[in-house]
Amino acid sequence: MRILKKLNNLLFIKLEEASEVDKYKVPQLTTNTDFGFFRGLGIVDYAKTFKAWLRKFPRPVFIACVENNTIIGWVFIEDWERCAIDGEPVHVLRAIEVLPGMRGSKIGFRLLLLGTFFTVGYLITKPLTPEARRFFKKYGFMEESEFRKVPVDLSAHHGYLIMPPFKKKMLRDGADSYFDQG
Repeated sequence: MRILKKLNNLLFIKLEEASEVDKYKVPQLTTNTDFGFFRGLGIVDYAKTFKAWLRKFPRPVFIACVENNTIIGWVFIEDWERCAIDGEPVHVLRAIEVLPGMRGSKIGFRLLLLGTFFTVGYLITKPLTPEARRFFKKYGFMEESEFRKVPVDLSAHHGYLIMPPFKKKMLRDGADSYFDQG
């Protein structure tokens, strides 16, 4: 586990081993204030799912926002099976979630921002809701139709958005201003 950034009483950490999940409480599925958005996709036990992801090879990027030893937000990014048309690597942001009571506090943005530092090349994602699509578009993801030549072959993966390297750089500029210097 590595502490990446601090923001008041929040820690943004990168979990690197499955066993590290046990150090934190993972609120899930007991009330509408807990994690549960991905329940419909088969994620019933978040802690077990996080551990399974962290056992993958190559190791994914798993960043969490922690408050008082409780995970209140997380992002999961892994390698895509193919490179972009220009030879750049492609990573896929598979999931991002923030506790319902914490949404709107830019925690999701900060998780996305930190995730861009651990990926080179393109970052793609498939938003599951109109709100998610607006979120990703606001922070630099683009529709295929916005490119003169689409850099990533998504012909078998409809609905994905693409963040090109230049948009990642723009997003990262000034990143420290979103965190305490501590």
